[in-house]
This record gives sequence, C-alpha cells and structure tokens, in this order.
Amino acid sequence: MAPGVKVGGRVTVFPQPGAWSQWIVADAEAVVAVPDELSDEVAAQMLANPLTTVMLRREAQEHLAFGYDGLVVQTAAGSSVGRLVTGVCRFHNLALVNVVRSDRGAAELRKRFPDVPVVSTEHSGWAEEVRKAAGGRPVSVAFDPIGGKLTETLLDLLTPGGKLVSYGQIAEEVISVHASTLLNKSLTLRGKSIGRWLSEASAERRASDVATAKQIALGLKDQLEVAATYGLGELADAVEHAVRPGKVGLVLVRP
Repeated sequence: MAPGVKVGGRVTVFPQPGAWSQWIVADAEAVVAVPDELSDEVAAQMLANPLTTVMLRREAQEHLAFGYDGLVVQTAAGSSVGRLVTGVCRFHNLALVNVVRSDRGAAELRKRFPDVPVVSTEHSGWAEEVRKAAGGRPVSVAFDPIGGKLTETLLDLLTPGGKLVSYGQIAEEVISVHASTLLNKSLTLRGKSIGRWLSEASAERRASDVATAKQIALGLKDQLEVAATYGLGELADAVEHAVRPGKVGLVLVRP
C-alpha cells in the first residue's frame, strides 16, 4: 500500500478509465493519500494538473539557459495548468511571459499575478509584445497545449537552441513547420503527455513527482478552482461545460 494510505482515509488516484463512477478499483501503487489540509475539491485536482506542471518544469530544466538569462513563454496561461506553472515559476524566481487569447483573460491573469507579463493574442502584433516583455532576454523554452498556427509563431520566438514543449491539442488544425525552421535555429520540438507518466516514470520518479505535486497543491490551492460540480446523471452537461470557452477552473463530477 502507498505511504500514508489507510483504510477509511481520503485518497485520490491518477486519472484512469472508469474513474467517473461511484466506486472504482485501482492499483495500490497508484493510490495517493490526501493531506488533511486539502478540501475534496482540491484533492480531486491534486494529481493530473500538478503532475503536468512538474513534467513541464523538468522539460524546461533540460535547457541550459533556463533559470539563468533565458525565460519561458507559455500559452493558455489562464488555464489550471497555466496558473500552476506561473505559481511555480514565481516561487522559484524563474522568468516567464504568459500568453492568453483575449484581453479579458489577460486582465484576469494580471489580477492574479500582477508581477508577471501577460500578452493577448487578440491583437495581430502579439509576438512583438512578447519580445518587448522579454526585455532582450532569450526565449529559451515555450509551453503550448494548443497547437496549430500558434505553435509556428512560438517557434519563431524561440532563441537558437530553444525548445518548444507541446502538451495538448486544443487547436483543430495541424502544426505545419518547414524543416528549415528547426534546422536553421537548431530548435527542439518535444511532445509530452501526462497520460504516459505512469508507464515512462520509474517508481522512484513517480514517488518524487507525487510528493512535489502534493506540495504544489498545498502551496497553490487557491489556483485550483472549480468552475462547477455535476452529478453522475449530468455527464453531458459536465462535458459541455468543461470545453466551454472562457471557463475558469475545472468541472468536477461528484457521485
């Protein structure tokens, strides 16, 4: 049994098929004890998005400039993952420029993190705004869960030797990149999926990542908001709400 797990105690589990149920059976090693300080609503979000944040930071740390003169640019910065990435970067004093798709979203994010630059893609010159926000520092790493044409612009923003981490596929269009874009600047385009974490990470790495995810959830629980809660009989409404533009926070299903 995993550390801290006891009969009758509160636990969470890494997302798996069939989890939207009143009862589930899970491997003992996949079950994680929930700290008493976390509400059920935060506990439901304690693994997937915090672990994604851990995964993204690890990818960024592989770049030599990360944490020194280079900075990170992330799209969908108003999402749950985006807010956690911002919180972690602020805690570790890592330079970051956030990108969102609307002026309204940018205003909301500035209220949350007044010391972090935010750029809206609502305007055609947003890439130049990112460069200005960088203040001459190289954009060494970019995080992007969207894809499509946005990815092409991010690759153009990267400094030679830069790295783009694609971890989602929100956009319907494909990423179209000419080989010269990667070759001339020696860029790295890396795909990462939290869905492969269980199979790719060693037992020691999983234990370390889960411990870090807990600390992120405890330290940034105010960023783990809930947009709405639905019952099992309202799954269609829950799914519709989950993909609704402008949604702030995650949609939860409570048996």
